[in-house]
Amino acid sequence: MTFFRRFKQFFVTGLVTSFVACGLLSTGAAQAERGPATAEEGERIVKLAAVADKDPLAAMSSAEGRWFQKWADDVPDYMFGPDKGVFWFHNGVAKGDLMRVLRFHHTVSTAAFQLQKKIKDPMRNEADNEAKTLAGVEGVLRAYESLVAKSPDNRVPAIDDLIAARNKGGLAELVKKMPHMPSR
Repeated sequence: MTFFRRFKQFFVTGLVTSFVACGLLSTGAAQAERGPATAEEGERIVKLAAVADKDPLAAMSSAEGRWFQKWADDVPDYMFGPDKGVFWFHNGVAKGDLMRVLRFHHTVSTAAFQLQKKIKDPMRNEADNEAKTLAGVEGVLRAYESLVAKSPDNRVPAIDDLIAARNKGGLAELVKKMPHMPSR
């Protein structure tokens, strides 16, 4: 290999490595700048979840809903990942726009629950994860009832079955029996 080829290979490798390192540093810096969740943000999210119970579509498409979606992605000290409840809804239960609204409501419901209970990472404790999952499913059911009241075309038999189980006091047991999310 000639000197120029080695130099070119060294230069290109160094350049690529520098770009990757800068990208990682800027991502870390952005999260460091973001800082942990504040009490005021927590209050905003709890209020948004209550509004979304009554009109989930309007809450999702509002400026506050868009703020929340960015906040949930950016906040460094809370983990709002999916769970078996949202996996169940994604597994063919709801489709299209209804699925998007229910997924949003699941996220805002679980975030409000976690912030109120100060559960930063529910995956660290099985009881916390089950409680978060149940809170998310309960939130989705409230949103679903609101959507069906406005448009009966949104009715989904599998979700109606969950509502019937909730009304009989058996929702927590049904949620425990939901299939776990597949491993990545």
